[in-house]
Amino acid sequence: MTDTPKTCFLIVGLARSGTSSIAQFLENLGVYFGDHAHFLDTKTHPHNPIFYELQWINDFNGQVIRASNRFEFDCDYLPIEEDFHRPGIAELGASLRKQFLEEFGDRPLVGVKSPPLCFTFPLWRAVLTEMGYAIKTVLTLRSASAIVKSNFAITAHPYHWRRSFASHLLAIWYFFRDVPVCQFDYDLFMREPLSYGQAKAAELGLAIPDAAQATGHLSRAHYHHQADDAGTGDPWLDRIDRDLRAGRLDPNEYLDFRWVAMLFIEELESLVKNLEPRREGNVPGTEPTAQQWFQEHQQLRALLQQGGRFNVKPRPDGTIDIRRISKS
Repeated sequence: MTDTPKTCFLIVGLARSGTSSIAQFLENLGVYFGDHAHFLDTKTHPHNPIFYELQWINDFNGQVIRASNRFEFDCDYLPIEEDFHRPGIAELGASLRKQFLEEFGDRPLVGVKSPPLCFTFPLWRAVLTEMGYAIKTVLTLRSASAIVKSNFAITAHPYHWRRSFASHLLAIWYFFRDVPVCQFDYDLFMREPLSYGQAKAAELGLAIPDAAQATGHLSRAHYHHQADDAGTGDPWLDRIDRDLRAGRLDPNEYLDFRWVAMLFIEELESLVKNLEPRREGNVPGTEPTAQQWFQEHQQLRALLQQGGRFNVKPRPDGTIDIRRISKS
């Protein structure tokens, strides 16, 4: 007798990219996402009719991040695999295993949706593999301009949001670089639910006896921002989004981003605190672009290679002034 194969579907992607609709589609195909009573409370978070995010999983991921993140904003949590072997982090795996068993039991098809998964995946991978699960990753994609509009309709923190956009996509491409990833385009799903749903079900190895039933939850009423070619308004972010979709994004770009960001984070967070209260209105595109934060990358790398001391200071226009203090 052989044990029944077990599969865990991990849904990752940017906030407001259609993750909940895609999770519900998988649920309609037999994937168990846990007790609905344990999902995020829609009274507290009224911008979604249902989240498919277990509160305890979000809390657990938050615990992992807080245990090793010394910065204020989650988008500045930029771990690498070695971080998950540190004392106090690796031990959290036992807690995850216990809670996972309590929620999912021995069900063969389960699903997990939680935005911070793109950063905490190494710990999840170790635990799920030990528990005998095959991991299938679903990366949700949506028009970048629609994601911007949807996020700004809820809360507008442009400096935070732009860094979050970059860090999430780069982290996904880095941490999931050696596992199969199914790209699931929410805009295509909304336009062609039956044919696109059938194709994605086949790609994920899920039976779809009734495509109309499986996609019946999709509602134009909840599809407020349709796809267009406007992008984010930031050429650097748009290039990351384009390269990821085309499969040509270099996974190591996350490490480059992390290397520079770790040097600038204190300045960036200070700038957010100082500028955000003075910003009038919630109009995207009026703030310095994310590319400007990192455009002196090569200059800074050259300075560090030469050795000595330097000072990094934000300019009023959002760019960064890097000045050599001494050669020793």
